[in-house]
Amino acid sequence: MKDFRWLALVLAAGLSASLTAKARADSKTMDPQWQAYKQRFISADGRLIDDFAGNVSHSEGQGYAMLLAAYSDDRDGFDKIWGWTVANLQIRDDGLAAWRWKPQDDPHVRDKNNATDGDLLLAWALAEAGRRWDAKTYDPAAAKIAHAIGGKLVYPSAFGPVLSPGVDGFGPKDRDDGPIVNLSYWVYPAFNALKRVAPDVDWTGLRHSGLMILDAAKFGSAKLPSDWISLKAGVQPAQGYPARFGYDIIRAPLYLAWGAPKERARLGALVNAWAGPVDSTPPVVDLETGSSSESFVDPGYRAVAALARCAAQDEPFPAELMTVDLKRYYPATLQMLSLVALREGHFKC
Repeated sequence: MKDFRWLALVLAAGLSASLTAKARADSKTMDPQWQAYKQRFISADGRLIDDFAGNVSHSEGQGYAMLLAAYSDDRDGFDKIWGWTVANLQIRDDGLAAWRWKPQDDPHVRDKNNATDGDLLLAWALAEAGRRWDAKTYDPAAAKIAHAIGGKLVYPSAFGPVLSPGVDGFGPKDRDDGPIVNLSYWVYPAFNALKRVAPDVDWTGLRHSGLMILDAAKFGSAKLPSDWISLKAGVQPAQGYPARFGYDIIRAPLYLAWGAPKERARLGALVNAWAGPVDSTPPVVDLETGSSSESFVDPGYRAVAALARCAAQDEPFPAELMTVDLKRYYPATLQMLSLVALREGHFKC
């Protein structure tokens, strides 16, 4: 562990001295929306501040920030974000990251459990940085995390290999309805990217299981998956969580559109069941009643629905959603990611 952290710190803090002018992403040419996002949500030392959850930081946010930095060709910013992540969240003995850092707590990390989506995002960002900048120095860190995911967070099920949301708290020995899964942790574009650095992990099997669970998880009259799902007896909403299509699962259409472009039929069925007509505001759906409990009013959430319609049905992406709304971290991040996916996916819309 000490060797890994030393290597990662060296990569994060020391590589800037050897960067070429081309790879530095000069501020005059850098994506202005990324610059504005970085100024709004990321501290000078590389901490992504989640104003959606009391100004905490977490592995998910750090991974998103690194990914956006990579796709914006901001290598200096990337290294700062990764350096903060290594120093403050890479404190476990297994290569995974502690999931949350709270500025008001001492110590700042009290719960060292991981969040699997955060680890996937960190590994994906590192692999993407290595690919985009032809900098293989990032690959060992990406592979370390990817192998930890494959070794500690993948377990067999009737659907094939599935992802545990974390090392602790989600298995059959942890909960009466365990194991439970969260389909928003199936980050399909990360699976695609990580095949290069960790080909021995069964990313294809994970992709298949996520799609099979999505097909089976059509709950209530809305026929939609819930944020949290129990696999103990078939597929059903997990106990102790709201049975809703909510703020977790909204990421599933984003990841499907970006990372599983051949799944147009599945994506189309999901977006039709959830988002409704093209000019409507997508809802949070109570799966017990089938009714809308609130609306995803922020532009970032509407951007996810628009991306899904684009990928599944070639619906034009609305021009007004091309400008990122920076009021709150989570919807702003989803909007930023949707725009990257729109650019990278080469959709017909």
